[in-house]
Amino acid sequence: FSINILTLLALVMATGLVVDDAIVVMENIERWKANGAGKRAAAVLGAREIVFAVVATTATLAAVFIPISFLPGQAGALFSEFGFVLAFSVLTSSFVALSLCPMLSIRFGRDAAPKAAAKPSSFMARATRAYRRVLEFVVNRPIVPVIASLGFAAAGVVAFRSLPSEITPPEARGRLFTIVQGQEGSTFAYLDDKVREVERRLEPFRASGEAKDVISLSGRGGGNSAFVIVTLPDWAERDYSQQDFEAKIRPALSSIPGVTAMVRGGNSLGIRGGGQGLQFAVLADDYDKAADAAEKLSAALAENPMFADVRPNFRFSRPQLSIDVDRETAAQLGIPLSAITTTLAAMSDEFRAAELFIGDNVIDVFVSAGGDPIDDPTDIENLFLRTSGGAFVPLSSVARVVEAPIAATLSREDRRRAVPVTASLVEGARLGDAIEVLRAAAPQALDPGMSTTLLGEAKLLSESTGSTGLVFAFAAVIVLLVLAAQFESFVSAFIIMLTVPFGLAAAVFAIQLSGGSLNYYSQIGLVLLIGIMAKNGILIVEFANKRRDEGLSVKEAILDASMTRLRPVLMTAISTLLGGLPLILGSGAGAESRAALGWVIFGGLGFATVFTLFLTPVTFLMLARFSKPRASEEQALQKELSRSVRQPA
Repeated sequence: FSINILTLLALVMATGLVVDDAIVVMENIERWKANGAGKRAAAVLGAREIVFAVVATTATLAAVFIPISFLPGQAGALFSEFGFVLAFSVLTSSFVALSLCPMLSIRFGRDAAPKAAAKPSSFMARATRAYRRVLEFVVNRPIVPVIASLGFAAAGVVAFRSLPSEITPPEARGRLFTIVQGQEGSTFAYLDDKVREVERRLEPFRASGEAKDVISLSGRGGGNSAFVIVTLPDWAERDYSQQDFEAKIRPALSSIPGVTAMVRGGNSLGIRGGGQGLQFAVLADDYDKAADAAEKLSAALAENPMFADVRPNFRFSRPQLSIDVDRETAAQLGIPLSAITTTLAAMSDEFRAAELFIGDNVIDVFVSAGGDPIDDPTDIENLFLRTSGGAFVPLSSVARVVEAPIAATLSREDRRRAVPVTASLVEGARLGDAIEVLRAAAPQALDPGMSTTLLGEAKLLSESTGSTGLVFAFAAVIVLLVLAAQFESFVSAFIIMLTVPFGLAAAVFAIQLSGGSLNYYSQIGLVLLIGIMAKNGILIVEFANKRRDEGLSVKEAILDASMTRLRPVLMTAISTLLGGLPLILGSGAGAESRAALGWVIFGGLGFATVFTLFLTPVTFLMLARFSKPRASEEQALQKELSRSVRQPA
């Protein structure tokens, strides 16, 4: 791995996550001190009491990063290092929390804290009393939070289906790329003249300060292609967006005659074809028919205000000379076809006439015409061929030269002839919506036997959208199995995981309210949220199970656990929220993508904390009765062992 956008993004997220384990350990140590234990005893007892919860939360968070590598398409390859960095950070933080934090609390902590309750006027004391009143209300009336949660989840499903989808959000990276494509066969001087015209049309924007620099690169990607890079002033020096500036210069550049100028931005992931809008190809058995269908479909899409510029990338623009041989006349004159091809090759370029062997070396002997090269089609017609009778006749007597344009490239997709089409999107248009418009318009524009296939970002989006649900399910199953193995109970694991769907629904609402979309970054945030939400539930359920082992009833155990774990749950939630806040408030290149992840974590975890504090106690009260405390199982085992009779050897 290297220091890149994804690893830096993981480090920003880790800032809020790595302190969670230390918060839980130190809070428990301070609680023991408040009960009168010395600093050494509090460090030992506090760390020992919380070790299972820390290990469980760490294993859960580390396990949830596994499905990130299995995201379909390019997303899995891109974000595997993101998951690895976060998993390694969390594993290291748990080791530090269980070893270094207790030692430092002994070294720098007070010997003992007086056993005193918090001041009645303190915020935490008031929050604790308010939480206890609400908690007792929902525990005594479990149907209320259950119905409210189900309604919230149903609304989340509706909101999820209405979310637009795309690979990455429209990013403002401070520069725009203009691809200038000249006609096939055009000279470099012609292309250079058109590039200078592009620069002239951009000069007023540079003079006014709307554009900072204009850089041109001619001849890149072919002799008839050029790139013009427009850099914008710093974000603090302008009050307009990159998309606004792109919409302003597109009409000025697209009207340049003789060339095709397409303006696009980039993306933070460096995806090939990124920022070019909707790319697809019309498939058929004949290029001419496919080209006609592509023109018809492009015209239909151009009527939709979602698209700014729709252009088929298939034109008969490359000049070519074809030699149409009259085989019957050539046969009568005794001129073989090979003689015609050999003469054309020798006079226009060269051909290999023989091989010369000198020892172990083989030297090719080429024949080429002397003098000036052929630069006029009439010169080809005046080439002389030798007949079987020894006479010489011009090529025009047995063949005719036909000049006809051909396509510059012949594309194939899915083993069929393809005509690519590029459709730029206006500001605010989503790639997922554009794909739906294409699928609706294609049947009316295409003849039977024709079809369309997605290319570029659209293809990646289609591949990832179809498997996103499976990835979420895979992540949930992994976390459930890890929790069940640690708690040795599927009931406890199910209680913890029950809050996950409601937290995901909260994240969906956060995406919708922020005007976001379902993209690579928000998908990673949703997968990450599964592990983060389970973390708070572990703190409560693990402590409630201990209280049941000590003989408390289910209701008494969950009430005591909820009140005891209120402070660490709030503290860890606040630390994670503050860690994700810079992603939302940040600016600069790629800020839109970072905000997509930040809103999922901030909005999802904020609501998920509420569900953890109220829904987890209710589900524990309803489901824990179906499982026995671990202490009762151990007592039953000891009783059976004491009654057993040793078998004779």
